[in-house]
Amino acid sequence: MPELVSDEGIVLRRRAFAEADRILVIFTRDQGKVSVLARGARRAKARNAAGLDLLTRSELLLVPGRGMAVVAQARAVGLPWPGADIVRTACGAVLAELVDATLEEGHPEPELYRLVATARERMADLSCDARLELALSSFQIAAIGGYLPELHRCAICGEELQDRDGGFLPALGGMVQGGCWNAQLGVLPCSAPSLRILRTMAAGDLSLLRRLRWSEPLRDEVESILLAHLEHHLDRPLKAARILAEFREVASPKA
Repeated sequence: MPELVSDEGIVLRRRAFAEADRILVIFTRDQGKVSVLARGARRAKARNAAGLDLLTRSELLLVPGRGMAVVAQARAVGLPWPGADIVRTACGAVLAELVDATLEEGHPEPELYRLVATARERMADLSCDARLELALSSFQIAAIGGYLPELHRCAICGEELQDRDGGFLPALGGMVQGGCWNAQLGVLPCSAPSLRILRTMAAGDLSLLRRLRWSEPLRDEVESILLAHLEHHLDRPLKAARILAEFREVASPKA
């Protein structure tokens, strides 16, 4: 019998398989992203059910196989996920989609795993701002992947950006101001405060960003810019981001 492999992981995605099984995509600490088979996971009293829910962080025992490993044990660790909180769950789902879209299977990413595990725990903590944690972790993922937005020179003319309102052009991955801003279609608003926030993210001062009192318009603007930037880079929509967009639309004050 193959030797059991011990690991830790976060469930990113799952689908039904056969009569009572599931295939799960899990981002693990030691192996990177892997697909695993959870036998009997869809049964009403499945032994490992609590450790195999979406966005759950679990200690895993895996049995290696020819095609994919089989889950022998999954024990949930860390904070339970608040599934009834729609916005918090949408934030977690965007993070899971982003990680899933970014990684290929079988390539360990220990730095990224630590980042995602920390973000997941903070999103599950009801005392933390899940949308802020999504923005911070999304920016860090872009930094690790090497596709940070351009925040110091105009993405069109190359002139140094000033501390003033402008726009963000996802197709070029950066800010535009002045005449370049006015002439472009598909530009997202990016106020001077949003530019300062994004530059603080780039500087890595997360403790300062968590201490700030974010207005809803500022939070909405930064979130919209980051998700649009990531979707353009990945060349695919993040489905759960639509839920956040609808939330922003409903929550924003009407003129």
